[in-house]
Order: sequence, then structure tokens, then C-alpha cells
Amino acid sequence: MSRELQESQAKRPVNALSVDVEDYFQVRSFSSFIPRAAWDSYEPRYGTATRTLLELLERFSVKGTFFILGWNAKKDPQLVREISQAGHEVASHGWDHTLVYEQSESQFREDVAKTKLLLEEISGSKVIGFRAASYSIISRSLWALDVLAETGHLYDSSIYPIRRGAYGIPCEKRMPQRRACDGGRGIVEFPMSTVRLGGWNVPFGSGAYLRCAPLSVTKKLVKRLNRQGVPAIVNVHPWELDPHQPRVCSFLRRPNHYLNLKGTFSKLHALLSVLRLVPLKDVLESLGLLPES
Repeated sequence: MSRELQESQAKRPVNALSVDVEDYFQVRSFSSFIPRAAWDSYEPRYGTATRTLLELLERFSVKGTFFILGWNAKKDPQLVREISQAGHEVASHGWDHTLVYEQSESQFREDVAKTKLLLEEISGSKVIGFRAASYSIISRSLWALDVLAETGHLYDSSIYPIRRGAYGIPCEKRMPQRRACDGGRGIVEFPMSTVRLGGWNVPFGSGAYLRCAPLSVTKKLVKRLNRQGVPAIVNVHPWELDPHQPRVCSFLRRPNHYLNLKGTFSKLHALLSVLRLVPLKDVLESLGLLPES
């Protein structure tokens, strides 16, 4: 990266970059016909796609937060090391993409503790962040925040302040904030990005919302959020950078998964050139919500 570009980026508002390290066959929308017991029978592609992403980020000298499934970390520990050695934040995405509200409190505690321990052993760094599978910390599973605090996580980024069938808490604050938890512990919540339009919180910058929105719209929404003093999150999945992934079902059956996969890489490339993106923990430290590491 040129010195001029570095100086230009330093003057921009700070926003966050995150990556949910999961493969095409691990997504929630395929779980009805690809059970976890069958995962080993599918060709793993997340390693190649993640390494392609690491090369792109290196080109722009950008660091991000990688929320990694424990299942994937166990299969490919070298990938976790490469992510950490490249200067990115290693964070937890849970063990095997089980929804929070499909687990008991004890099951969830075991899941996140096991994942955190493995990621720390492999990366050699402290894991303080968590993101639930499919944003599944919702109104009836807010108890998960207490468990995360108990198990040593300092922040969560699972809550979507929108009204959606399978996820979302529409009344949730859109700004990162500290939340009180049982036992005197607290945890910081960094919600997924939305803007207020026509009385509704409208999501942007992540997954299909990023892939399907015109680039100009995403950039305008980031600027709008920043003018309100709120940092945005740009979030991608390795499988979204893999347009040649095996088609496990028809486009019509799962259109949101396959829409505009071919355009994800170029769109992310464009955003990296105009936005100042850093790991989530860095944003939270700059806001005084986390102690500086």
C-alpha cells in the first residue's frame, strides 16, 4: 500500500471488518438436508477461500476479526495460525454452527468454552470475541450473554437490531454498548449494522445484504451511520468469495445463498480501497468499551 493511501485511510472514520469462517455446506439454510454428521463427506473449500481473502487484505494492509468455527479449527489448525500470524484477531463462532436457542445453557457453555480453548491453544492469543451462528442470540436467548461473560469473552457481535423471522431484536440499540450480566460481570455488544429508514432498521454490509446491494448504496449507508457516530461492520464469509462452489441445491430453493457470488470479491476490493477497516476489538478499544491490548 502506498504512503498516500495509508495517510488517506488514517483520516477516515474507523469501521470494522469481520469474517465468519464457515464453509458452503455449513450454512444454516442447508442444515435441513446436510446434517452435521455428513460434513466430512463434503469437499472443504473454506481454507482456499480464506487464504485468498488473507492475500487481498494483505494487499491493502487491512486487519480484521475472524470468527472461526471450532470444528474448522480442529480440521485445519494451520489456517488459524496463518490468520493470527498475519495480525488478524481470532475470535469464536462456536463449535459447529448450532443455533444458540437450540441449545440448553449447559450445552452452550460447553460449546463456547471448548471452542475458546482450542482457538487459544492454536493461535497463542487470547480469544475475547464471539459471534453466534446465524445471529441466534435473540430475545429468548439473551441468557447466552451471561454465559459468554462467565467463560471469559469480553464482547459479542451476534445481535441484529432488525425484525426477521429466524433472528433479530428490533428494539436493540444500534450502537456498541456495555451490557450488565448476572454475577457482576459485563459484556460489550457490537451489533450488526443497520440504518434507520422510514421507521425501520434496515440491515446492510453483511452477507446477502452486502452481495445484493449496489456498491454505491453500501458506501452511502456506511457514511450515514458514521455521521451518527456509529461504526459499521463489513462482514463476509469465505464461501461468498467462492463462486465455483458445488451447487448442493437449486438456485430457486436457496436464492439468498447463491445471489451475486461472482461479485463479492470485486465489491469487497472496492470497499477496502475507500473504508478504514480494523478488527472489532480495535473499534471497541477506540470507543473506550474495552481495555487497550
